[in-house]
Amino acid sequence: MDSIREIALSKIADVLSSSNLIIPQVDIWKKIFNNAGLSDYYENRSSQFTTKIEAYGHRDDERNLYHNEKCYNGLYETFKELEYSPEEFLKLCNSIVSKLYVYNLFSENAEKVTKKAYIDEYLDKVDSKKKNHLLNEYPSKSFKELQNNLNMLGLNIVFFSDELAVLPFTDSLSESSFDNNVLLQWLSVKYSNISTTYIDAVKAYSVGDEVACISHCRNVIAGIFSYKKEEQRKWIDGLQRTCNKDKNILKVTANRISEYKYNANSPDPNSRYQYPRFNLIYKLYSFTSALGAHINEGNVNGENIDFENATLEDAFMALRMTEAVLIWLYQTNALE
Repeated sequence: MDSIREIALSKIADVLSSSNLIIPQVDIWKKIFNNAGLSDYYENRSSQFTTKIEAYGHRDDERNLYHNEKCYNGLYETFKELEYSPEEFLKLCNSIVSKLYVYNLFSENAEKVTKKAYIDEYLDKVDSKKKNHLLNEYPSKSFKELQNNLNMLGLNIVFFSDELAVLPFTDSLSESSFDNNVLLQWLSVKYSNISTTYIDAVKAYSVGDEVACISHCRNVIAGIFSYKKEEQRKWIDGLQRTCNKDKNILKVTANRISEYKYNANSPDPNSRYQYPRFNLIYKLYSFTSALGAHINEGNVNGENIDFENATLEDAFMALRMTEAVLIWLYQTNALE
């Protein structure tokens, strides 16, 4: 099974090679690799990056240019080689975004903000904060897909010092001490249905379907703890048994734990405990339920229903927190 990173790298290569985020030009990919100081990677696959030219008339300018049909493979294989060289990968990403065609970054709705001014003229007049607002609120479909999958790698595209740049979410570019491949291998061997659902959550996020992503995360949480429950019990029983290091937790009823309000001086001895692991994961389940499977439920306010609205940022948080729970389960061997 492909890792989360491999899926993200594939989608990045796909959108760059199949859209006009980068307008096909003669030697455009050679420039990108050379500008990143990675000319060797271009030379090794130059035949895959050579721009395809189709003439339709007799004049020199009567021609159409296309990305090579092998461009996807060239980019994907290059990204794979650079996967564990984060600094070089980041250099290549920044060289790529420097060649993104500004008009194809935004949807037509961006005119609401620019007031029908040309995008490049508007961007020249405003500061980075307003540039980033426009980019976040009115991205084109292709750009949003590129952005989403870079997010999966811990990277983001922003205007920085008035230039478009790829920056890490955190200061460190080093690899996580936990390899996502280990997580997926563990899930696929022992909990294949959870592995499939987790991959579905990742795929939903990568295409910008925030509600589906969050719903899949909810199913991962309820599903993985079901492996620990007793017969004729709900998943929350499995959560209780898994969080057995929480003091007093095995002495109380599972579905009442979230109701206890911690008070060290409470007359109820069960309220004198905090149940930290249980409550953290249960809150995540509640979050993913409210913004996922139950998002269309809400309080009736006159003739309207005050239902919640999920954002892609919410989905990213749900996905990362769900991943953290799965890693914790793997590391603690708590399901055994």
